[in-house]
Amino acid sequence: MKTILYTPDWHGAVLELMAEISGEHHFVNLGQLAKNPNVTMLLSYENDDELAGFTQGRLLPAGGLRDHLEHRIGKISPEIDEADQAGALGVIETVAVGPGFRRRGIARNLLEILHDKLIGAGADKLIITFKRGPSASSVDGLMTKLGFTPWTRLPSYWKERCENREFVCVDWDGSCKCEAALYRKTVL
Repeated sequence: MKTILYTPDWHGAVLELMAEISGEHHFVNLGQLAKNPNVTMLLSYENDDELAGFTQGRLLPAGGLRDHLEHRIGKISPEIDEADQAGALGVIETVAVGPGFRRRGIARNLLEILHDKLIGAGADKLIITFKRGPSASSVDGLMTKLGFTPWTRLPSYWKERCENREFVCVDWDGSCKCEAALYRKTVL
């Protein structure tokens, strides 16, 4: 298994993986993300062309957390708010591993590398967001092993976009069943 920084050669494979994991059109701004100097995207592959996993994160601009979470969160803890105001808050936004590659340490490897890159970019606090629905893998054990603790859940985070059919969720059955689960970690 090899882990590398994202390159445009992998664009189609990453979109296919994201559609399989999260649903069609859930992840549409890959090209824009790749151009953002504050964004880090990594992927793992084997056999030179078989995408196994993908992760993406960034250092938020100072005061950017509420915009990032689309103002869907109430109170923010003082330590997270302080890091946010200082521009020292790293956000891991996407982690996806193909079903045939799970339970092989790929998510952990991708998260550890992205974690270190965000710290190197200046983050002293990290948050990570997971889409949790009926078909989602449990991440609680992995997050604990990586030193993250549960922070909050946003039950309606994707609801409006899902019900407006802005993307086709893999768990859609006529209504939105997913929530955002956020974890946090202090690193310094």
